[in-house]
Amino acid sequence: MNILHMMASFRSNLFAMYRGDFKVIPPPSSKSAVWLCTGCIKYSGFQVGFLVWGYIVMWLILFAITFILSMMIDGYLAELVEEIKTICQTWPGVLVAMVLLVLQGLLARFVFLQGSASFLRLDNRNSYFIFAYFMFFYNIFLGVVSCLLRILKAVVIGAVFLARLDSSTLPRRFEAWDSGLSAYTGFVHMEAAHTHPVLNVFVRLLVSLNRTKRLDGLARALDVHITSNDSDINDSQDDQSCPRRNPVGVTAKFKWFLVYTLLHNPQIRLYRQGYIQSVKKARQDGLRVPISDRPIVQFDLTQLRTAQGESDQAIPSPGQDATVSGPATHLVHVPSSVVVSGGTSDADDIDVDMIEDLEDIEDSSGFLRDPMGSGDTELLMPV
Repeated sequence: MNILHMMASFRSNLFAMYRGDFKVIPPPSSKSAVWLCTGCIKYSGFQVGFLVWGYIVMWLILFAITFILSMMIDGYLAELVEEIKTICQTWPGVLVAMVLLVLQGLLARFVFLQGSASFLRLDNRNSYFIFAYFMFFYNIFLGVVSCLLRILKAVVIGAVFLARLDSSTLPRRFEAWDSGLSAYTGFVHMEAAHTHPVLNVFVRLLVSLNRTKRLDGLARALDVHITSNDSDINDSQDDQSCPRRNPVGVTAKFKWFLVYTLLHNPQIRLYRQGYIQSVKKARQDGLRVPISDRPIVQFDLTQLRTAQGESDQAIPSPGQDATVSGPATHLVHVPSSVVVSGGTSDADDIDVDMIEDLEDIEDSSGFLRDPMGSGDTELLMPV
């Protein structure tokens, strides 16, 4: 029964703390966090120990009751009845005490207080002081009897509720000395701090908002793409559900990443969309296109045709050049003075390392060679 009552009391105390009601359990500000955490740690062990002692005390009380009953059954009943008769001879005193207690209550309700006795407001002050003066002597004897009853009540209640940690047998001012109540208080505060429904919902909302922000940022990052002509980075408008927050910052960030990547990896300039479209346009017009990553719109086709005629005159004779089978090819002259490792190159040329990479990739559509043995490299591309 004590365990069931204690579980119900714990539930009511926990809900009261959820509401901010600290009438039974002291507020957390009155105790330190270390004190509450220590009490929570000790609660489970203390509860078992208090239950053991509660069982022992209840067993002793039941033993005393059964012992008295056995004495009455074995022949002491007559003597016990005589003692009860002796005590009952004092019934006038008991009756007077009960009358005085009832009389004080009735006079306080209907004579001394104003109205319906809802508020503490004296009406007949003179009568009140006279009655309190004459009742002083009688209340002394009532106090003696009341003290004996208090001791008996404390013993009975302390024995019955000894196993319960949610109720202290000490006065309110001395509850700090009750180690069992301290452990229970720490346990309840720990549960309320980590299972408060409003706090849990608030924290989950914050976590959900943070996750949504990170997912939106990732979606915006994936929507950004490089344009095919001017290599500018624009935000895609396909996913209208993702809000666009500060697209300028995202574009600037990706531009910086692009520049940083190209500076440290110059060979990948050949694989950018600007250069690929330039090659396609040159194949359509039969032109020799300088190796560059600039868009096709920046090339003057008339100048390229003029430059093609001049470069055809500089092509070596068939006897000096290696025979190339397959489709017709045009040569792109690349000086060997191009800086190779991580440096800057001419806008119309390409690094030697870039050409070596193209030799492995474009073995079916073009090849590299140095027919004159001068250290300069020529790139052959089919028209």
